[in-house]
Amino acid sequence: MNYYVDIHANLLPGLPAAAAGALTEAEAVQRAAVFRESNIKIAVAAPAFDPARYAPEQFLHVRDEALARMADAAPPMRLVPGAVLPFGFCVEFPRELKPFALGDSEYLLIDLPQEKVTEEFCEDISRLRIVSGLCPIAADIDRFYGCWSPEDWIALRRTGMLLQISVNGLLNTDFRKLSLYLLANQYAHFVATGSRDIAQPLHFTEAMRVIQRSLPAQIYRRVKNNAGMLLSNAEPAAFL
Repeated sequence: MNYYVDIHANLLPGLPAAAAGALTEAEAVQRAAVFRESNIKIAVAAPAFDPARYAPEQFLHVRDEALARMADAAPPMRLVPGAVLPFGFCVEFPRELKPFALGDSEYLLIDLPQEKVTEEFCEDISRLRIVSGLCPIAADIDRFYGCWSPEDWIALRRTGMLLQISVNGLLNTDFRKLSLYLLANQYAHFVATGSRDIAQPLHFTEAMRVIQRSLPAQIYRRVKNNAGMLLSNAEPAAFL
């Protein structure tokens, strides 16, 4: 059986994703069933942290309670705690980010702002890595394809940031060519369901098949295995 690991999933009731609304309890149970049918064996439940709504400790408490409520619906899939943090919060409080990391890893999902990729912006990312001691991952980068060029993504990679593409980045034919280019050249490293709304079919296996059909077998295996390596807390160099 071909099993997958999803590092950025919208699965928790009552907590919105970075670009999608919050699921109801019934929708979350329904979504968990679809994940299992898609052969996803491990999923990082990564709701968006909104500093205007929650204090960090409050958000983590609410998230963990939602995870506990999903305990009966998830098996045999394993749920791992995570979060997607706004870039501004990360830059302002770099020493307070460890509790938001994905599972027991040293990796952090970040929602980047839609602003021009400047030298100062890249310096902020580099400084964030150094001060926090965590490796940032840009979440759902396909949401920015309309405003950033391939050169911008390469510039972000040079800061040490890793890149995650959502299912939509491979299923949307307008996005597919750029997504495959970034994955083939190891500028992007992960494919995840991301902030997919409950009204949209999951189609995670279909997205992975696009990679399998379009890129050499060793690239497909690398992309497929990267998510598991991340949750095993592999060194960032392992993804290059």
